[in-house]
Amino acid sequence: MEERRLKVALISFTSRGGKLNRRLAGELERRGFVCAGYEKRRCPQDGEDGAPRLLIVEGSVREWAGQRFFDAGHLIFVGAMGIAVRSIAPWIKDKWADPSVTVIDEAGNFVISVLSGHAGGGNALAAEAAGILGAVPVITTATDINRLFAVDVFAVKNRLAVTDKEGAREISARLLSGEQAGVFSDYPLEGPWPEELTWLEKQNINFWVTRRRGKYPWRQGEERVLKLIPRVIHVGIGCRKQTAGQTLKEALFQALEQWDCLPEAVAEIASIALKKEEPGLLWLAEEMGAGFRTYEAGELALVEGEFRESPFVAQVTGIGNVCERAALKSVSESKYGGGLICGKQVISGVTIALAEERWKGTL
Repeated sequence: MEERRLKVALISFTSRGGKLNRRLAGELERRGFVCAGYEKRRCPQDGEDGAPRLLIVEGSVREWAGQRFFDAGHLIFVGAMGIAVRSIAPWIKDKWADPSVTVIDEAGNFVISVLSGHAGGGNALAAEAAGILGAVPVITTATDINRLFAVDVFAVKNRLAVTDKEGAREISARLLSGEQAGVFSDYPLEGPWPEELTWLEKQNINFWVTRRRGKYPWRQGEERVLKLIPRVIHVGIGCRKQTAGQTLKEALFQALEQWDCLPEAVAEIASIALKKEEPGLLWLAEEMGAGFRTYEAGELALVEGEFRESPFVAQVTGIGNVCERAALKSVSESKYGGGLICGKQVISGVTIALAEERWKGTL
């Protein structure tokens, strides 16, 4: 089943704004967003259209905004820009961490992307909301108004980790000044090719789509290379009961280093269903920002391949090799499939196998 999109928190302040709030939340829900509507006014009422009652904000709007910065991906204010700006000001960190913030006037004439338009997806949401309301989207980010490639949008769209945020800003600045950026990738990239990008041609500023740890071999001078890391590595793990999370992490990092994989490339950690409540594995998945999936022994037994089987493991779990089968099962359920790049490794009593997706990016 397709994952539902990030949660949208909407807030309004008048009866007219409340109607727009409910209308927009309802349509966004139908389009796959998870929405929660709130209102801050003295006499809250249900809408005449029978839409659900909005949640009441008891404290200040600033307190409401602070909480939403932690539990929502997008904030939409239906009301004055000043209210939104004053409410979010104490909570702003940076565009990679902040949720997007959008302001809509209560008449529904303009939808203004205020914060995290690129990395937070605010520009895309503003355009979608404007389409629903028949409003004018107001987008002010420079690469958008100049119709240039935006590396942060590309990263978000393709689930790429950006470890050098200053490098991402420099690419945008150089493109805006009329320069070109070199593009290098270990994976196929599809879609219309922007004129400001050059394929496999070194420029003063470049980006490299890779899961590899080392420097790009052609780098010789002062040219800068920004790594964009796809989440393509699926980790199969077997371990003893109550193995400490730190022990699992150290073993995983050793395997990743040995097979030239950056930690940010880990997409999912997989194991047998017997381990679905294993504290160390749950901690590790959260620590890595990765998914955690387990499979019944019968499911793993159906995975095809030649595996290093252990009679002892088979006696305990019902299957002679957990890590390789789990890694392959996990990667087979990704969008493009994939295969093992690292067979069973035993590190500090932990068995680990790595599989890599046959990933494709979209420009």
